Amino acid sequence: MAATLKANGTATVNARIPAEIPAIAHPLPEDPAEIASNINYHAQYSPHFSPFKFEPEQAYYATAESVRDQLIKQWNETYLHYHKVNPKQTYYLSMEYLQGRALSNAVGNLDIQNAYADALKQLGHELENIVEQEKDAALGNGGLGRLASCFLDSMATLNLPAWGYGLRYRYGLFKQLITKAGQEGNCRRLKFSPWEVVRHDIVFPIRFFGHVEVQPNGSRKWIGGEVIQAVAYDVPIPGYKTKNTNSLRLWDAKATAEDFDLFQFNDGQYESAAHLHSRAQQICAVLYPGDATENGKLLRLKQQFFLCSASLQDIISRFKERNNGNNEIQWTEFPTKVAELDGMKLGISPQGQLLIPIIQSFLKRWKNGHNQVMWKLLPRHMEIIEEIDKRFIAMIQATRPDLENKLSGMLHFGS
Repeated sequence: MAATLKANGTATVNARIPAEIPAIAHPLPEDPAEIASNINYHAQYSPHFSPFKFEPEQAYYATAESVRDQLIKQWNETYLHYHKVNPKQTYYLSMEYLQGRALSNAVGNLDIQNAYADALKQLGHELENIVEQEKDAALGNGGLGRLASCFLDSMATLNLPAWGYGLRYRYGLFKQLITKAGQEGNCRRLKFSPWEVVRHDIVFPIRFFGHVEVQPNGSRKWIGGEVIQAVAYDVPIPGYKTKNTNSLRLWDAKATAEDFDLFQFNDGQYESAAHLHSRAQQICAVLYPGDATENGKLLRLKQQFFLCSASLQDIISRFKERNNGNNEIQWTEFPTKVAELDGMKLGISPQGQLLIPIIQSFLKRWKNGHNQVMWKLLPRHMEIIEEIDKRFIAMIQATRPDLENKLSGMLHFGS
């Protein structure tokens, strides 16, 4: 490495990879020399930056991709094992995850920290400095997010068949700056994550707004509105000193090429032409958007439904896949207490109860106009909720007449 001086006298490092270290792919390196070659390979053949330099930021991404090579083998083997054994699986849904630094976590859990430290020394860098280059994943900011990430790490370490689901936020909450004027903040954006693997074959439609149409046979169908595509991005979650590597699946919201109106665009109506694309980008823009306005409430609910619907469709798809696509599946084996309200919309015969804590937290604000937001965004779901409420009241009246005088305090829809 060579140091040069800027005009202001500060030193910068013009790092280059030593010529004696070849750029050879070693997806499963066994010694520091092979690791160094594999890092060099990613620096040259998986480039994300301009060539001819290997400064700490470039070294971080090349190192992360080298570590990811090892994770992918364990990751694929873990998924194949679950597919063959078909165990009961835990699914953890959270609006946020506060993960910490993935590189230090991965090399520690894989017990390859010393080998990578030696390899980076050969390349002119220190592992401690490279680890510091990792930016926050911007998936969470508080105790709830940290708890969710700890759950995923613990389940992977305990070799539990578990899967996390979240949203792939585009911006962090803010980048804090302390100035003479006080505290300032603005949105912070990731360049990209070397840990994400996009699954182009895992895409599910999510409908919002629209209306319910009664079919000739008496059934009801939700139509119209806007349909957004949920695209899966997977992040490996390695266990500590175990071959088990679980997944955190993050959903990104996208519109399709068919949703772009070329005629409007050529007519100068640029915003209208890409209206649905813009609406899709809002869903995963930031964690916890402000909800003081009705649009803010709609967006919050959109995020929550987007996460639940995409995740449940994915869970059902995997359940079918592991049962060899058998259409005669005994749905009584499917855990009906998971996101059941959406499950009713997706064709599962309801056998259990609603996820009461989530529903009740929303119903606390029900009489303050939140039900109108629900009716606007999810009309078919509101019909189902009303039907559940109606049947529950009828059951109370038929089986517990002594409680009938308390029904007025239990009604959420009025009557």
